Amino acid sequence: MNDSLLFTAGRIIPSLELRSGVQEAPKKKELKKMVTSEELDLTFKKVGNDFGVETKAEFAAFRDLKIRWARTYNWAEFTVSDFLKEAPLEVIEDIATTIFSKIKGNEHEYSDETVEWLTSDEFADLNQSTYISRDLRIGSEKGEHKSIEKSLSRLKNRKLIPEDLGRARFFWSKKTSSEQSSWSSMLMKVVTVNSALDSDDVPDEILDYAILRQISYISSDFRTNNEDRKQAVLETVQNYPGFDSIQEWLEEHGFSE
Repeated sequence: MNDSLLFTAGRIIPSLELRSGVQEAPKKKELKKMVTSEELDLTFKKVGNDFGVETKAEFAAFRDLKIRWARTYNWAEFTVSDFLKEAPLEVIEDIATTIFSKIKGNEHEYSDETVEWLTSDEFADLNQSTYISRDLRIGSEKGEHKSIEKSLSRLKNRKLIPEDLGRARFFWSKKTSSEQSSWSSMLMKVVTVNSALDSDDVPDEILDYAILRQISYISSDFRTNNEDRKQAVLETVQNYPGFDSIQEWLEEHGFSE
């Protein structure tokens, strides 16, 4: 599982209004302004100055949403995921403040506005397709022997997952792995199932469990740390029928959770 910040909306066409026999054209939707590299750098410089640190920041096309940095005593250089290019400047400033606070050993949590933006459908709509194209582990939505769609239907019929999964998308991995049975990106709302499970020899309940675990993960609270999140997911999936025998099967076949 990944996703810690270091997880097609419908369109309504406005109706035309007639005034004095003249048809009024609908207003064009205002395009959202993207954050420029200069604005990013200035925002991080402003926050860095508050912490007494000279700062440089630039965007980079990472696969995941992350921020890398290198620093000395009074100098820091940040490389910021370009998935934040369409974030409000207030969000970028809050992220910068949180990172500098942690670097200085101070407690500082992301603001409500930042968490709301990162976990919003809008964020997924803006970035999900790019994330999928960059994650070279992601393969097809269709399996050769097993069906993710049928697995989701079984889980819904058993009331184990909601009918509406929102922006979540599901894929098989391009290559088999001897490690995790499945993994996901919470913020991008993308689940990838190990193609080693795309086999007639794999019981349906194993596939269903692997998918249920990731749905539980991407639905968990972004604010929690990794350990608390794992515990919350475990408490959810432990209610899955046959949980103990499924754990034994996964362990026998070399999969970790």
